[in-house]
Amino acid sequence: MHRLTLANPYLTNELIPPPARSYRHRQWVDRGYQAHLQPIVSDNELGVLIGQMGWVGSHAHAHGYLWASAGNMGALLSETVDEACLLPRDESPRYALPPAITVKGLAGRHVLLTKSGSRLDMIALEHPALNLTIVEVEDDGVHYRMRFGTPALSALDGSQAKPPKPTSEMFHYMLIFEQLETHGFKALVHLQPKFLNLISRSEHGEASRFYDFLRGYEPETPIMYDKSGGIGFVQERAPGIPELSYESLHLFKGEDLAVDQRGEMRHIIYWVGHGTFSRGADFLDAYRHSEYFEAAARMTWEANQNRIHAQAYSEEIVNCILREFQANQEPVQEPSPERDNLYNYP
Repeated sequence: MHRLTLANPYLTNELIPPPARSYRHRQWVDRGYQAHLQPIVSDNELGVLIGQMGWVGSHAHAHGYLWASAGNMGALLSETVDEACLLPRDESPRYALPPAITVKGLAGRHVLLTKSGSRLDMIALEHPALNLTIVEVEDDGVHYRMRFGTPALSALDGSQAKPPKPTSEMFHYMLIFEQLETHGFKALVHLQPKFLNLISRSEHGEASRFYDFLRGYEPETPIMYDKSGGIGFVQERAPGIPELSYESLHLFKGEDLAVDQRGEMRHIIYWVGHGTFSRGADFLDAYRHSEYFEAAARMTWEANQNRIHAQAYSEEIVNCILREFQANQEPVQEPSPERDNLYNYP
């Protein structure tokens, strides 16, 4: 069983890096570990988010919410990371976002991301530099520097090793962070949940039926998610294209809904057959939305596979639940002092 903790063990000194010149140390260096950088403090914003990433990856893996350990995560940092914890800019590999993605609003900001090929279940067990990176956006909003979790440029010169890179879906994160940070989009969790993917391949996997199918099995679902438009449903397409970023942005905003149906912005969207993107103020907040729907999907799928009669609530019952919930949220009217008949006796 994985350690379910909210602190990375290398940041709290429960574990220490391997000895210099050892086999494990050489592997760490190839994966981006820099022994000379100042350690990250476990209880500042960056350290806390790293601990949360590890918990999310371990929890999702332990409960079977993932295809293998696939997925990625990212957070836009409010605090600037101490330069002593980062590679110097001129030693940091420089990359560019796709031409269709420009994020000048993030110039100078730091974004914490999983690296391409990282296993989410290992974030809590390994040093942060092995699975995570911190990127810094340049003033043009197109180029960025990878300032953590990578060998320095001088070490890469003449080396046959390929440098690590941020997750290939990072530009989805960058666009949504730039556009929606002020609306509470500080962290995004992307999972590839098994049971939601199974349901998306069934007769219930059409856009008009998908959310309503899940909505009828748990009375909390319409209470929690109807006002934010349920799950935004993205039709199947190649995941690494900018058009998907803009469609995801459009659905997070709820712009696909009629004006009178729009409430708060969506908490979660689903890319058909691929996975969920959920948002929050931090990773724990973002993860709970994907966890909620994957748990509901597992319940309904397993019940049907075991021939248990898992009848969804009818629309009439769902509406009754919503009416009762709303009534319980309204302030109680104090009885008039001169009124004696408190129980409405005739």
